[in-house]
Amino acid sequence: MAYVLGFFAADGNLMRPERGGYYFSLEICDKNIIENIREAMESNHKIGVRPSRGTYKPRYRLQIGSKEIFEDLKELGFGVNKTMNMCVPNVPDEFFGDFLRGYFDGDGNVWLGSKLLTAFTSSSRIFLKKLHEKLHILGIQGGSFIDYGTYYRLSYSTQNSLKIYNIMYNGEYCNMFLSRKKMVYDSFISMRL
Repeated sequence: MAYVLGFFAADGNLMRPERGGYYFSLEICDKNIIENIREAMESNHKIGVRPSRGTYKPRYRLQIGSKEIFEDLKELGFGVNKTMNMCVPNVPDEFFGDFLRGYFDGDGNVWLGSKLLTAFTSSSRIFLKKLHEKLHILGIQGGSFIDYGTYYRLSYSTQNSLKIYNIMYNGEYCNMFLSRKKMVYDSFISMRL
């Protein structure tokens, strides 16, 4: 569930339609992640598909009506308009790697060139500042914070990227992740052996 929460922080939203109801939804191009999340949540809700347009890939969406989930997410600091003002929820250290991996799979990037770079992106300055503080507590030093006007990026170079990799992928519950992102790290690590 920590992974799902991290993924929700990146690519999820809460909705209260005029007709009433309480909805939580997730959307991404990678269908297998949505299917895995639906299974982890023991849901049988239908996964919707938004067809591809132009150069955009199809997007897969899981929407669940649940006042309990809605209220729990609000208690954790997520609102209906969370994008600009969400914060990092209080996740126990033993599950923080799962939360971080979920957020990374939604709004993180990794690049492999002459060095390895890891970045987290958000429209919430508060969220990335708190994430930076939490990573610092976990031994990740440095990191550059860039303001792009409408969004922010927190990025780390090679040594810290490898530490972040260890936090995200070495937990007891590391069974859900985007393999295309993990493969970039694995490729870099295998080149160094």
